[in-house]
Amino acid sequence: MELSVKEEYWKFIKDHEQDIPAQLVLKQKQFPDLPLKELVSQIASRQKAKTKLPEWYAEKVWFPPKLSLEQCSSQATAKFKASLISGNSFADLTGGFGIDTYYLSQNFAESYYVEQQEELCKLANYNFDVLNSKIEINHSQSEEFLKNLQKPLDWIYLDPARRGDRNQKVFLWEDCSPNLVELLPLLFEKAQNIMVKAAPMQDISRAIAELENKVKAVYIIEWQGEVKELLYILSKEAVENPEIHAVQISENGTPIFTFTANKLKEAEISINYELPQQYLYEPSPAMMKAGFFKQLAQNFQLSKLHPNTHLFTSNEIKEDFPGRVFKIENQVPVQKKELKKYIPEMKANLASRNFPMPIAQLKKKLGLKDGGEHYLFATTLKNVEKILLLCKKLK
Repeated sequence: MELSVKEEYWKFIKDHEQDIPAQLVLKQKQFPDLPLKELVSQIASRQKAKTKLPEWYAEKVWFPPKLSLEQCSSQATAKFKASLISGNSFADLTGGFGIDTYYLSQNFAESYYVEQQEELCKLANYNFDVLNSKIEINHSQSEEFLKNLQKPLDWIYLDPARRGDRNQKVFLWEDCSPNLVELLPLLFEKAQNIMVKAAPMQDISRAIAELENKVKAVYIIEWQGEVKELLYILSKEAVENPEIHAVQISENGTPIFTFTANKLKEAEISINYELPQQYLYEPSPAMMKAGFFKQLAQNFQLSKLHPNTHLFTSNEIKEDFPGRVFKIENQVPVQKKELKKYIPEMKANLASRNFPMPIAQLKKKLGLKDGGEHYLFATTLKNVEKILLLCKKLK
């Protein structure tokens, strides 16, 4: 299971790393002795990896095609996952490119990479050697690996493939590969603890129910302003009310903020609904995904604009709020003529929150262009009035 990369290939990659891949691939006649298509693919991948996987980019790591690279974990999210688990032994049952395996392995004495695609196994074997990482490579189906396992592991990690037979995206556990619901008894037979990665679009409540309440905790991971992935920590014992953590992480994978809540607590809380006050608060993507708006309002002593409007308001600024913070400058009727009094250039950053008109249609109605310093929220207030809130961004 060997992958060999010649030094002349690395020289070409280094010399042309800043070039435009689409133009470089047309120059085969200039480099007749080189596998240009493969090297250009490597350059395109490395350009992507420079920000997503800076530690691997700095080494002579051989990357997969750019599309595969887009689908793998980032260095930041992999490091965050590694901060959650440790022990003597672990296995990554869906090894893929090996990003998660590599960072998770740093907390274990014994680590196993399991992958059914031989080419990915070769790639992982080569890269782990480059990175001086002692990880055992297993070219195997995950179920086959588990059945042959002689002793139990401390942790098992898996990231079920989320594409169906026709390459469409799927979000139910039973539609992923491997089927987590079917595999669960065998997983718990072979390991004390299980961590599962899922797509950010997955319905968390449904995912928990599908696993028969074996979910102990859920992590919603936000990086660079987007929810990148969901993590489920599974338990052998049934858990009625798992804790859900909304986490925003830094480039190093360390939490910038963490908000922990659960559905039972959310249901018990009552909050105030008020008309817009001095400040407006928009929850971060991870907080929006978590949906714990009552607990958020209670923790930060905020009021909500409307039960279905996920924007908050206060007269005192809450600078540590997990999301964007604005100063409300004016409330404007949803009319072009009125808006022009406040924004003569008719240029603003428009967002729609619980508003009955699609944002493209609203822009057309108002004659509004994107950009500028103004922020507009088209929204519904507690008295059911439809309004534009003209704001200045503070954070």
